Amino acid sequence: MASGAHERAQRGVEDGWICVGVLSGAHGVRGDVRLKSFTEDPEAIFAYPALHKGAGGAQVSLKRLRADKEGFIARMDGVKNREDAQALKSTKLYVPRDAFALEEEDEFYLADLIGLNACDEAGATVGFVRAVENFGSDDLLELVLEKPLPGLGRFAFIPFRKVYVPDVNLKAGTVTIAFDAWVETQVSERDGDEAVGKSGEKS
Repeated sequence: MASGAHERAQRGVEDGWICVGVLSGAHGVRGDVRLKSFTEDPEAIFAYPALHKGAGGAQVSLKRLRADKEGFIARMDGVKNREDAQALKSTKLYVPRDAFALEEEDEFYLADLIGLNACDEAGATVGFVRAVENFGSDDLLELVLEKPLPGLGRFAFIPFRKVYVPDVNLKAGTVTIAFDAWVETQVSERDGDEAVGKSGEKS
């Protein structure tokens, strides 16, 4: 199973465009912007010949100033003060999808998983993939479940690892989830947290 060597969890594919980063606010008073990169190599975002504000939006030019704890500090053409930079907060940056070349037939972008039916290992549908997220560690598939799970609810975040996601079939429109193994892990973690909580209660 390959996830595509070029990109980490993309925040979405929109009509042939791929989101490669987002502006996260202003830095200083000269119009510098904070930038969070979604590319596998974070520096690669500065190598694209053209970045666009939104899918198919206006083209922008970014200059890397330095790395920052959450990404980069950069300078954008036309942004001259802190107010202009702050107004761009949450602006997503896109490149045309054809800017990427997948090297193998079985490679794909993680954004391609969005919308696929999620099946257990017996082939039964358990839900669908609503999003791909990354909160700093594993890439996670966010599933909307057909039936809520007791104590776990209607949504599931499945680590995108072989042990939990043994197969992806884009042609069939499915992703296979080792659902029982994941549920067992969640129940064990929940019971462990409850046990820790009880041990800390006053007698």
